[in-house]
Amino acid sequence: MRRPGPIVRDGRPSVRDSEGVIPPVAAGRRPTSPGLRPGPAKGSPFGPGRFSAGESPGEAGFVLPAVLAILVVLSAAAATAALRLQTRTTLATTRGDEVRLQGLADGIARLLAVGFVVERTYRTPGLDLPEDGSPVACPLPGGLTARIAVRDQGRLLDLNTTPRPALEEALRALAVPDGDAQTLAAEIVDFRDPDDTPEPGGGAEAPQYRARGLADGPRNGPFVSADEIEQLPSMTPALAARLRPSVTVFNPGGQFDTTRLRRSAPTPGGPPPARPAPRLFLRIEVSVTDARGTRAGRSALVSTGPAPIGTGLVAWGPSAPPTEAPASAPARTCTRIMTALDPR
Repeated sequence: MRRPGPIVRDGRPSVRDSEGVIPPVAAGRRPTSPGLRPGPAKGSPFGPGRFSAGESPGEAGFVLPAVLAILVVLSAAAATAALRLQTRTTLATTRGDEVRLQGLADGIARLLAVGFVVERTYRTPGLDLPEDGSPVACPLPGGLTARIAVRDQGRLLDLNTTPRPALEEALRALAVPDGDAQTLAAEIVDFRDPDDTPEPGGGAEAPQYRARGLADGPRNGPFVSADEIEQLPSMTPALAARLRPSVTVFNPGGQFDTTRLRRSAPTPGGPPPARPAPRLFLRIEVSVTDARGTRAGRSALVSTGPAPIGTGLVAWGPSAPPTEAPASAPARTCTRIMTALDPR
C-alpha cells in the first residue's frame, strides 16, 4: 500500500501523523510576525526569550545601573529620615530631662527660702547649712544630686556702702594686685557717686569710658546688681569671676571681714573673729545634676531680716555651675528635701 505524501496547504507542506495535521511550528519551524525578531536558538548563551520586541543587549545593560542608582538614592533618603527622627527623639528626651531637673532645682530653692524665713520669724531649728558659700551635696532618687550653697550677704563687700579705703583693702585681700585694687576702687566710687569728677588715682567718668571705647558711662547712682562690676573700664573677665562671689549690693551695713572674704579661718594669735553677721539677706544657689551630667540650676536671694521684704523672696534667676567639690549636706537638710519630694 502506498504511503500518503505530504499535504500542501497555503503553499507549505504539512506533516501528517496518526493524530492529524501537525502545524509547521511542531516540525521545527518558528513562527514570525512583523516587528518581532526571533529570539536566540536553544543553547544560546543569552537563553530563550531574553530580549523583547525592539530590545538590544545594550539597552538591557543600561537598566540595571539605573535601578541600582534609584535604590541608592532611596536608601540614602531613608537613612537621613531615620537620623533626623533619632536626633529629634534625643533632643526631646534631653529637653524633657532639663525641664524635670529645672523643676527640682526651683522646688529646692523655694523650700530652702521658706525654711530660712520661717526659721528667722518663728525661731524654729535651722537647716544647719554653712552660710559662707561652701557647697554641700544631697543625693536624690533616680541617681540625681543636688548641690546647695548658701552665702550670707552681710559677710560680703557691698559695692554701694563701702568707702574707698575699705574697698582697696578688701580688693587686696581678694588677691587683686595693688595698682589694680586702687584703680578698681576709684572706678567703683565713680560709678555710684552722682558727680562727674573722676576720683584721684584711677577714677573714671563718662569721658574715660568713651576713651576706652565703652558706649555706656557710669550710672552715677547705686549699683543695682553685683554683676555690674563687669561694666567698669578696668575690669577684666578674670577679675570679675574672682570678685563676683565676694561682692554684693545687699549688705546695707557695709561691714565685712577680710578673713571671711578669703574664706579662711583666723590664724592663731591673729585678729579675733568678726561678729556674727546679721543675716539680713541670704543668697541660695541650687544645682541639680543627673548621672549623664545634665544640669539645671537656680539662684534665689532671700530677705531674712527682722522685717522681711514681702514673702522674703527678693531675687530669682539662673545659677552658675558650681566650681568647688561639695561636701555632704547635713542629714536634716537632705531629709527635709527628700520628704518634700516624696511626702508618702
